[in-house]
Amino acid sequence: MSKALTLGLCLHCSVSFFILLLGVFRLVSYNAAMSAAGLVVAGVLFFGIFRLALPALAKSGARRELVIFEALASACIANYVGFLMVAGMAKKFDISPDWLPNALGIGAVIGFLPWAYGQMKVQRMAKEERNHAAAVTESKRLLELDAPKDAEDKLKESLLQAEVVFGGNHLHSAQAAIDLGRYYVETDQRQRAAAMFSRALRIREKLLGEEDVRVSGTLMDWVNADDDLEPSQAVAHMRKALLILERQLGAYAPPVALAYERVGDLQQRLTNPDEAENALRRSYSILKKAESHTNRDLFRVGLKLSRIYLELNRPKDSQETLTGLESFLSTQKAEMQLEYLMAQMTTLGELNEQKASQDRAWDALQLLQRELGPSTSEFKAIWEGCLDRLTEPFLDPEAKAVYTATLGGDSYSIRQILQKHPEWVNQKDASGWNLLQWSCFFGHERMVEAFLAQGASVDEITDEWPPLHIACRWAHRRLIALLANKAQTPNQHTKQGWHPLHRCAQNGDSRLMELMTAKDLEVDPVNERGDTPLLLSCRLGHYLMAVGLVARGADVNKVGGMSGRSPLHEAAYVGHRAIAECLIHNGAKIDARDRAGLTPAELAVQAEREGVVKLIQSLAKGHKA
Repeated sequence: MSKALTLGLCLHCSVSFFILLLGVFRLVSYNAAMSAAGLVVAGVLFFGIFRLALPALAKSGARRELVIFEALASACIANYVGFLMVAGMAKKFDISPDWLPNALGIGAVIGFLPWAYGQMKVQRMAKEERNHAAAVTESKRLLELDAPKDAEDKLKESLLQAEVVFGGNHLHSAQAAIDLGRYYVETDQRQRAAAMFSRALRIREKLLGEEDVRVSGTLMDWVNADDDLEPSQAVAHMRKALLILERQLGAYAPPVALAYERVGDLQQRLTNPDEAENALRRSYSILKKAESHTNRDLFRVGLKLSRIYLELNRPKDSQETLTGLESFLSTQKAEMQLEYLMAQMTTLGELNEQKASQDRAWDALQLLQRELGPSTSEFKAIWEGCLDRLTEPFLDPEAKAVYTATLGGDSYSIRQILQKHPEWVNQKDASGWNLLQWSCFFGHERMVEAFLAQGASVDEITDEWPPLHIACRWAHRRLIALLANKAQTPNQHTKQGWHPLHRCAQNGDSRLMELMTAKDLEVDPVNERGDTPLLLSCRLGHYLMAVGLVARGADVNKVGGMSGRSPLHEAAYVGHRAIAECLIHNGAKIDARDRAGLTPAELAVQAEREGVVKLIQSLAKGHKA
């Protein structure tokens, strides 16, 4: 509603009331009964019209205070009936209506006050909405700075302020509770998140009705967060949300698919594999038909469906589903790729295709070797399944015992075997690594010392993973100190141009740089992809690593050879405000353009990173000033 219309309604209500009131007071000495009758008639009509208009206007979906105000304005029309009665009496007694100017003046003054109060309240609410949006953005930045308690306090303070300004039963208060709940989900505080979503759900159901899409979204958030909810109750709630989503968004909307996925998960917890299969198959078919879905959702649901097929002893259906996902494999994160390979191994084993299953196990070992590291729970089973292939170049069955001892860190057994086979110290296995490299991979310090005592070299670089690089990649600090002292130079470049700092940047552990204390340590080495350690840190969102590299003198404007992007481009693309702010304050060029001709702000707009866009724009204004 516009300000002019609001002011008009306020004046109308106030003036009509005072016309009637002053007229009655003016005429009461002439005919008290008639004056009182006019007042009673106007009052009865006023309250009657107000009660009739209120439910009718409430169906329009307007805000509560506006509905009451419009009903009040409609009811004030009844004052004119009383005014006509009073005016008729005034004419009968030959009294001039001299109360009209006074009524207009008093009504105008009194009518302006609620309008001014309403506008002040609207401005206060708008300010609070802006403050809450800023608090959400600031909490994300604090999380990036590894300050979760400060981020939580910021959102709690914003929620309390919203309840003070809007009241406890308001849509904005519900949204503030949802934002705090999402923070709790991100920080794995699921019970607190469930409490916030439940609180927001009650408010939204009361104000919006149960058929609103926003209510169903909050209901799904609550069910997903509340681990104490009985699975059968959770299924009932999810089906209720599904009905709303299908009615409002259509049967093939991606949110409907994600709701079916959750139903499938819950049915699996209830040990109802048939029901779980139906729900997951429905989710999978919706995601395949939806044009706006990401293949990440499709890939995840497809893997769950393949596991259900295995549980139902239908390996052919599982294999068919996995085959349909293979084209998306290269675009998935390493963890999802490993999950896919494990599902393939199991499925192919059920189909008695042992050779194909072993090939998938070998692919999984190489993925662990270069991407995920040794801490994955499936590593031991994969390792044991690949021993035959790993030890083929040794041409000796006893080599398996060496690799078993290497996995377990059994340095005594290793020494005993190497006394008989000293040539195995530098022997490469089928993966291209030797025993020293595998010992660095597992972080076995005594094993590394044993191999070095047998003459293994830390300086010979024959592939992309020298021992020092492996220790840096998997953050084995004591090994880094040991190998850095043994190496002729810490600036070990592989044939592909990788430097130990590239490996430190990959895992984001800034404390590893403290172990690389050489004065001549390069901070801006460039690998075959044109990446410096700072570029990698910004691309992966490792704040402390990026700050440490900048403090060591890394060039904040050195661009990548393939993309032409600067570190600020990379931070803007992934939406990391804290890194972007650090780079800008240390001289990063805001107007630099990549090979596509985009500035960091333009790249952030493409990636829908509004927080970074606003940060860059505000800092750019400060620089111009």
